[in-house]
Amino acid sequence: MSDRAHSLAWRLGLAFALVCSVVLAGVALFLYRSLIAEIAYRDDLALLGRLEQVRALLHDSDSLGALQQRPGLYQNMLGNQESVLWVRRADGSTVIEINPHAQLLPSVAPIAIDQPPQRADIHVHDAALVLSGRALGPAGEQLTVLVGKRLAEREAILASYRLRLYLGVATGALLALGIGLLLVRRALAPLQDIALAVAQIDLRNLHKRLPSNAVPAELQAPIQALNGMLTRLDQGFERLSQFSADLAHEIRTPLHNLLGSTGQALNQPRTAAEYRELLGSNIEEYERLNRMVENLLFLARADHGQRPVNLQAIDLAWLGDEMCDYFQALAEDRGATLQHSLNGTLQTDLQLLQRALANLLANAVRHALPGTAVQLRCHYLDDTACISVCNQGPAIAAEHLDKLFDRFFRIDPSRAEPGDSGGLGLAIVRSIMTLLGGTVTVVSDARGTCFTLALPRPAEPLER
Repeated sequence: MSDRAHSLAWRLGLAFALVCSVVLAGVALFLYRSLIAEIAYRDDLALLGRLEQVRALLHDSDSLGALQQRPGLYQNMLGNQESVLWVRRADGSTVIEINPHAQLLPSVAPIAIDQPPQRADIHVHDAALVLSGRALGPAGEQLTVLVGKRLAEREAILASYRLRLYLGVATGALLALGIGLLLVRRALAPLQDIALAVAQIDLRNLHKRLPSNAVPAELQAPIQALNGMLTRLDQGFERLSQFSADLAHEIRTPLHNLLGSTGQALNQPRTAAEYRELLGSNIEEYERLNRMVENLLFLARADHGQRPVNLQAIDLAWLGDEMCDYFQALAEDRGATLQHSLNGTLQTDLQLLQRALANLLANAVRHALPGTAVQLRCHYLDDTACISVCNQGPAIAAEHLDKLFDRFFRIDPSRAEPGDSGGLGLAIVRSIMTLLGGTVTVVSDARGTCFTLALPRPAEPLER
């Protein structure tokens, strides 16, 4: 029973049966009331006509005695055992009485002779219809006529009809339930196909997609949504697999260097200077591993929103001076210069913005051509502050632009230098911009490469 309670087919089938039952019950009630009204109308007309017939018969007869001797005539005129006829004189004596079931006849005010009987003149008494009226007998004698009809036959007919309606509605409800379940299960058959198709998708075949042809239109949107989810899962799994491979490669290199240098040092005695040189080389590898771990921890916290954002008003001109002073020595070693034209204020997190700009400036200085200037500039749109870091250097191929912000991605892995971010610098920049509610874009051509940070504009007006 619990399975049926949670079954969509049973719920829809019961709902279909309930709707059909309500409709059938409404139709049955309408037909039943229509039958009651029709039978009542016919009985009333028959009773009105009977009174007129008796009036005419009494008026046209030669004598009341002759009428009293012909009871079969009245019984034939009445037509069944449910009818009643009673004719009385003015003194209360009975002229004619036909009452097969000894029906109690009430005292009903008769209608006048010249008044035609109406349905409103009919009374209901003791499960019988009664109509009374004045009549003229032979020689103008005043008579009172009472005609009636017992309702037992009508009630029996209606009771039989009600029973048939009950059976009809119940049978219709059961048929509706059965047909509804059949139709719903056939309609839900594509869901079973979708479930089977989804069950066959695992880590080895995430490239598979659910078929969207030959399915109902109502299932097109869910199937498209599921296919979109599978595409995102496939891409995410590929990125995760690539990330794991890149991480293993990045960690293997310093570990291999550490093991190799340490193994060589243990093969034979070394001088104190050689040991110091070995330890210094090992420290560089440890620092490289430490930076990699710190960067990965920062990315993990940023991706999960665990790094709080401390908003404050930042003087961009001061920030530009600080960044240029910090990277001045590195730029001089590369034969490049630093320039900035930052101005105005920005409401954002200072440490995060400094880290993003530091990663971009380190890359820009490292790839700038000697004798060129690395520029740090900004401009403002309606609701966005854009800070750009541009350098003149080799253009980045178009096929690499979309991958620049992937973790551990390097255009030329062989050009890794000591002190670099291990291929995580630009990935950190993108995570920082996500935390700050902004975006990072890159444009590269023969004139140089330019990274742009787009941040929400502060509430107060920015200086131009």
